[in-house]
Amino acid sequence: MKGHRSTPHGPLVLACLLGGSAGWAMTAAGAGAASLGPSYDVGLVAIGLMTTALAIPYAALQMPAGSFVDRVGVRTAAVLGLSLVVLANLMASTTPLLWLALVCRSLAGVGYAVCFVSGAELARSSGSGPSGMGVFGGVALAASGFAVLMVPLAEPFLGWRAAWLTSAVIALVALLVVARLPPATHAARRAGPTTGRPSTRGPSLLRDGELHRLAAVHAVTLGLGVVLSNWAVMVLEESWGFSRTTAALTGSVVLGTSVLSRPLGGYLARRSPERVGLMVVLSLMGCSAATVALVVPSAPGVAVAAVLTLGVLSGLPFAGVIIAGQARRPDRPAAAVGLLNGQANGVIVVGTPLMGAALEHGRTSTALVLVAALWLAPLLARPRSTRRGSASGSQTAPSPALEPR
Repeated sequence: MKGHRSTPHGPLVLACLLGGSAGWAMTAAGAGAASLGPSYDVGLVAIGLMTTALAIPYAALQMPAGSFVDRVGVRTAAVLGLSLVVLANLMASTTPLLWLALVCRSLAGVGYAVCFVSGAELARSSGSGPSGMGVFGGVALAASGFAVLMVPLAEPFLGWRAAWLTSAVIALVALLVVARLPPATHAARRAGPTTGRPSTRGPSLLRDGELHRLAAVHAVTLGLGVVLSNWAVMVLEESWGFSRTTAALTGSVVLGTSVLSRPLGGYLARRSPERVGLMVVLSLMGCSAATVALVVPSAPGVAVAAVLTLGVLSGLPFAGVIIAGQARRPDRPAAAVGLLNGQANGVIVVGTPLMGAALEHGRTSTALVLVAALWLAPLLARPRSTRRGSASGSQTAPSPALEPR
């Protein structure tokens, strides 16, 4: 496909489609709970397991999926990942059996891990820099919220299959588009920037301390943001005395605002790459302070301001941190993103039930104080790459994965 070097919009749109497909699937089961529960004859705990069944392989396989993308290229990896997603969702829609749904969701989680890191690699190679990466991250989150709206609207037409079939359709659209990408150049054949020789692979990502420092920032800004958004309604309703409707609207601001703040953070990182480190510090400190503000109930406006602060500040570092991770490991950029996103999703998988248990046992204040402290943990070992301003990525060259043989 010609024109990748000069027109980044096509690859960026496809990147958003890949990231959005994963975002949609994360909330599709919960959004369809009203029809899934009676059809499967299960309660909300089982519906929650349908999300967990997808989230665990999605989190655990981010880094292996990134290594796979680096090795075979975006097109091959994304086609295989999307094909698995389409097949798994179609299988799940055949009959309402809980064991089948859990197996299919687990298989889909494997495919979605490949989808997300493929999308991040396309966003990087599009040449749009942090601005494009911010848009990619914002769309991925927006899709999660859009699924909450659209799956119930599809239920009158699709019934209990709405969650699975809408996920399959989105993945199928992405599959048809990604199949038009040019063949990938095998990683072993990639030429170095000046010598024309195959580029050599660097040291293990797992032993790269700087990547783990970046991952810590991403883990709290994404992970803790999602954990808090999952339980914000309960905190606001039970501790602050909000009505169910008001609590739901206020709680949705955490992720809803991030949809806008991620592209904003990408824009700021591109305009002032030397200030990415400062943006990270201010974001972490601000999110910690906002969480502390939720500990002791006071005026309703305080809760609204705290939630709004969490939504805005948790999304700002996304693009700068992801770009810095990719720039840190140009030999394995997709695997680097996988490491970052894997740790963030690990926080979600572990932190969401732990905080739920704390709230159930009346430990809301203790849980919020611990979360506030975790926001500050990455400041103990700040990433050096963000302090040097290496996260600009404004001149990112197109990836060999987009080049014809």
